[in-house]
Amino acid sequence: MAETLEVERVARAGVEQVFAVARQVERFPEWLDYVTAIRVLERSDDGRVVISQWEASVPMFGLKAKWVERDEWDEEKKVCHFALQEGDLDKYEGDWYFEPHPEGTKMRLVVSYEYRVPIGGALVQQLVRKIVEQMVQKLLEGIAKAAEQSAAQRTS
Repeated sequence: MAETLEVERVARAGVEQVFAVARQVERFPEWLDYVTAIRVLERSDDGRVVISQWEASVPMFGLKAKWVERDEWDEEKKVCHFALQEGDLDKYEGDWYFEPHPEGTKMRLVVSYEYRVPIGGALVQQLVRKIVEQMVQKLLEGIAKAAEQSAAQRTS
């Protein structure tokens, strides 16, 4: 059964700055412990569509996962829709929103995923949820820090 989670984080930088950093998917392994590699397979001329290949490792389970994901970035609405194209996950998709906030930019990431593990049942699913939630939080934290550093460099 698919799980859905939603995580928010405020970055102390403007929406344009945060959105620009988030679009640099090849940088995500800097912030995500479990993601060992991301390779951009295709990027449209306008940068709106990015197809990337991901590799992740979850040592506590002795698992490795690979998948291809399609991201569709809407510059005007400051939204990204992403979805699994193929891979080891059963389902992985969601939407990422970038909205003005009094302190900068609120990033809200809604992820729906399913990863069926043949053994361990409910306990393993709880651990998978915790790992996915940690990954999403680390991703938002990393993007926030990178955008804040970039914004600080622009003002100095």
